[in-house]
Amino acid sequence: MGGFSYMPAVYFSTSMTTKKREPKQCEDCGGDAIFHELTYWSLLIDEIVRPIIAPGPILRFLGHAFYGIERIVTPAIFSALVAVGAAKRIDEPDEHTMLLALMIWEEAKARGIQMWEFRLFNLPRNIFVATYPNGKKIAFEGIPEPKGGNKRVWWMDNKAILKQKFAKLGLPIASGGSSYSLKHAMKIYERLVPPVIVKPYAGSASRHTVLHIDRPEELVRAFKVAKQVAPFAVIEEELVGPVYRATVVGGKLSATLRRDPPTVVGDGVHTIRELVEKENTHPARSGPYFHPIKLDEAAEKELAWKDYTFDSVPKSGTRVLLHQKVNWSVGGTTADVSDEVHPDNVALFEETARVLKAPIVGIDFIISDISTSWTEEERAGILECNSMPFFDNHHLPFEGKPRNVAGDIWDMVTVSR
Repeated sequence: MGGFSYMPAVYFSTSMTTKKREPKQCEDCGGDAIFHELTYWSLLIDEIVRPIIAPGPILRFLGHAFYGIERIVTPAIFSALVAVGAAKRIDEPDEHTMLLALMIWEEAKARGIQMWEFRLFNLPRNIFVATYPNGKKIAFEGIPEPKGGNKRVWWMDNKAILKQKFAKLGLPIASGGSSYSLKHAMKIYERLVPPVIVKPYAGSASRHTVLHIDRPEELVRAFKVAKQVAPFAVIEEELVGPVYRATVVGGKLSATLRRDPPTVVGDGVHTIRELVEKENTHPARSGPYFHPIKLDEAAEKELAWKDYTFDSVPKSGTRVLLHQKVNWSVGGTTADVSDEVHPDNVALFEETARVLKAPIVGIDFIISDISTSWTEEERAGILECNSMPFFDNHHLPFEGKPRNVAGDIWDMVTVSR
């Protein structure tokens, strides 16, 4: 639907639930806890339902036909439900509005587009109606899409299938595979070159992801961690370098961000503990988006990977990682690198969007240096692709220039109307 297409299950976290029921804090969730069982069963249902409703020319034809009809009638249906009191109309963002939606909302206002949120039974569902100055209306979920936006490939958000497709096309990915059973996971592990990473086959956001696996017993634990929130786990070689998020809008690269885990840089004088204390005085770490680095058990484990302790004194210029995850909640940061992307990498990202037939796509990509061509890197590749990317990160980088991805999205949508 305007984009209300069939979407894979998302992780159910504290930001998507009421205060009355919150998931238990979990080290493997990395500070943004999710409901493990609810997420697991939601993904399992997706895996059962998706092959029934997604593939096949007849279902695709019917889906495109329905898409064209509902784009016209959905805003009217929403307004009718509001009129009879079955739903609520929210004309201004409030404390329940997602940051992603806030960026879209603010940019709509700047363009004279009136926007309101539709809440059935007063429950936030990230569903909106937008009215253009000429009176034309559209309804959308999360991010507005152009005409034909529902033609994206059905396997886009499935890590395992996406990697299989990309491998056949020669697009760079990490070697590996997905597995339901530990026995099969171990067979995959045995043919890979360590270190290895294990993660849930869908969703993630670094949750229940384990890196630096180089022993069979570590794989066993990592597999169990991933299986807590997903029926399948992905086992693959660990790529080398930071995680970059490239967001492509309308076939063109809009912005690129480097996502950094909690990190300090050695000066040859101060201990890691002292460097962290100094880093935590950065004004941006006082919230509401970025948080202080924690010197906890997870940090201790990550330091041990490089034979460090909190009292080690790293050499000048040495980057020291204190967590496996890149989430803001554990002290991760971001840096805009849009002007540094090598032309070969730009071409790769735009080709990826073309293959996926996606009007908007967030591409998670690992490479040691984004200014170097991916063709020159031995362990660089695409981690995953997201049909509803959290592009708000581009608007609020910890370092570098903010990028107006929301503006690019409205440009694309407006031109297609």
